[in-house]
Amino acid sequence: MNIEAKPWTRPAAPRGLEGWLDSLRDLLVIPPELRDEWVERDAALELLQCGPEILDELLRAGLPHGGTPGAERFDRFDLVNLALYSGSGTSVPEKTMRYALRWMHADPEALFRPQRWNYSVALTPPAAHGEGEPERTDWNLATPHPELSGGWTESLSIGPAGAATLGEKDITASGTSGLTASGVLVTSGERREIVSEKLRAIVTSYGPDRFRWGRMPEELQWRKDEVLAQGYAPCISVCLELAERCREAGFEARTRRGWIMGMLDLAHSWLEVVDEDGLVKNVDPAFVILADHHAEAPHPDIAQAFTGSLLNRLLPTEHHADEPVNGYRRGGLFAHPRHQTDIQLSAEQPAPRETAGAGNGSGN
Repeated sequence: MNIEAKPWTRPAAPRGLEGWLDSLRDLLVIPPELRDEWVERDAALELLQCGPEILDELLRAGLPHGGTPGAERFDRFDLVNLALYSGSGTSVPEKTMRYALRWMHADPEALFRPQRWNYSVALTPPAAHGEGEPERTDWNLATPHPELSGGWTESLSIGPAGAATLGEKDITASGTSGLTASGVLVTSGERREIVSEKLRAIVTSYGPDRFRWGRMPEELQWRKDEVLAQGYAPCISVCLELAERCREAGFEARTRRGWIMGMLDLAHSWLEVVDEDGLVKNVDPAFVILADHHAEAPHPDIAQAFTGSLLNRLLPTEHHADEPVNGYRRGGLFAHPRHQTDIQLSAEQPAPRETAGAGNGSGN
């Protein structure tokens, strides 16, 4: 594979203009068909915290943009990825990522205990589809399945009442009132390790020594060959690639979609593969990269926990990596709905209890 971006190493001290230019040189530019240049210059300066002189240098060096001189407009994914690898230490994406990953400081044993979460999701129409009376509007939201990693559902309410249906794979609804789901969920985990050396070699081949994590539209992540070839390994792309390689090597494997609990309420994807001992091993290359590149003082054993174990930080669904966790269809046309996802750690935590245990098969 021809990897265009150079390996990135976290700098020991904040970098200046040189760091920004290096990051621009290796930036995965969002392609024209997926770009949305709506971030204005002033908002970009707020996000990057680099000052107008450096922004102007980046523009002269080729930072993609629309608008006119002095009133440029940018794609937000370009700006976030540019900032994450600038080494400035002061941009909003860098600071936000350090804060969101603070749970990676802790002993990995904390990732295997049951944890109770207050969960709430509300879907509303996309801005471009919000006006007028549609002929037919359908909604779907991936049904949470904490039991797949040893957890359980304490309560789950869905709405609108009488219009929403709880299915094994999705909560669905029809009509113009959107879709809601809320409840109390308990996630859990279990320490597991990769047994097969052949399998370990495959699943650790997209590590932080060669790849970067980046924010980008799901539709671009589905084009895994294009993304990985540029040195970026976001969760969807790398899991789709690893599942394919594991199956080619004779291992039963699938990707799984869900949410990261308590981390900006982000949807996420990981790999599930059946090891030589017959147990499902969860592999999360994106977490390994994030810990190495962006977490502040990560625990020295955290990468090992991300390579085999089931984690209480993940809420599984029955969706695969290339299936959005929510959807909106009007007149048969798909769009991503606006969503408000709120997942908060409950003040009251459960005591460990006997459960049916996490699955031993991949569910394929």
